[in-house]
Amino acid sequence: MIEDMTVQVETRYTVDSVDRAISLLQTVAGEADLGVSEIARRSGDSKARAFRLLQTLVRRGLLARSTDGKGYRLGLAALMLGHAASEQMDLIRIATPVLEELGREIGETTQLRIRDDHESLCVAKWEPKRDLRVNAIVGRRRPLHAGSSKAFLAHIEDDEREAILASPLKRFTKKTVTDPQLLRTGLEQIRKSKFFVSHGEINDDLISITAPVFASPGKIVAALNIAAPENRVPEERICELGEMVAKAAQRISAALGFRSPVMK
Repeated sequence: MIEDMTVQVETRYTVDSVDRAISLLQTVAGEADLGVSEIARRSGDSKARAFRLLQTLVRRGLLARSTDGKGYRLGLAALMLGHAASEQMDLIRIATPVLEELGREIGETTQLRIRDDHESLCVAKWEPKRDLRVNAIVGRRRPLHAGSSKAFLAHIEDDEREAILASPLKRFTKKTVTDPQLLRTGLEQIRKSKFFVSHGEINDDLISITAPVFASPGKIVAALNIAAPENRVPEERICELGEMVAKAAQRISAALGFRSPVMK
């Protein structure tokens, strides 16, 4: 009964054209250089509808015409998606034990975030078994201008950063910085540091300590942070904890092929 209800809900929210386009994409991924007639036959679409969907996928770079112009094969955008998926799966596999080790040593929640356009996305976490702890949710999104997500804003290209700073910046608490010039100053400091601290920018009572994770050739791919109730992180421990977070992030970076003179 529950399974039937799940299927009904999933079906209700399915966009048919997107579903059919993905089906065509998977057909071409399974065998390159098929013509439109054969793709339509295998997918169960009419030739006319298959052609329209295929042309849309070609326009977005997910498919490309075969050398002879008669068939279709995966395009550059599909290759980039596959590479990104492989990188992210490697990243999570490598980072998960590091998150757990760091979390157990400190006794606080750890999480790994990646960038998704103008937001960051939690893709892995570890939480301690204690009543009062920060609950990290895999899949939760945050804008790049607040909290641990500022690691991405600090390390992306200047034009990307300026485009984000020029857009409306949401305020979560009184400590959320939304003034572009103040953010620029803070981001410059983040770029020069191994780790940075966020006091109550997303939630008044929380503190996070964050370090960037890089992949070769020095591109930021993730942000590793610990998050805790602020009253459990005394000022005199921040540098100690920050060094621990930075070393954990460096371990992941090294496993991804990044080498830095500051690594030990």
